[in-house]
Amino acid sequence: MNDILVPIASATEAARAAERAIARYQAAPGRVHLLNVQRPLPRHVARFFPRQELRAFHQEAGLHVLAPAIRALDLAGVPHDDHVVVGHAAEAIVAFARALGAADLVLEPAEQGLRAMLGAGSIGHQVRHLMRRAPA
Repeated sequence: MNDILVPIASATEAARAAERAIARYQAAPGRVHLLNVQRPLPRHVARFFPRQELRAFHQEAGLHVLAPAIRALDLAGVPHDDHVVVGHAAEAIVAFARALGAADLVLEPAEQGLRAMLGAGSIGHQVRHLMRRAPA
């Protein structure tokens, strides 16, 4: 079975990401994995909270971001797992994809132009760049 990884950074992009995931699923059925990467809180803030509380905070915030995509996949009858991790977006997405062994990664369309050439592009551009490098 094909694993389809769908990283989603914001609730506003969740609907578009879900549409792309549904289309991929219909073309080649598999298990869809929705992924949101939460930024870690600064250490000077995080040190005042228990780890479990921080984990719950990130989980709740991440599921809020994924909610529109979860609803769309549920309505379309697409099986999915929902994941929230904490880290730096591009690196966390690549690490998750490699750990999952995901053969299909649903990213926003590749950017063109000067920003992309300078490497200052989107998270999707950064993920594509890191995926081309040798596994860590």
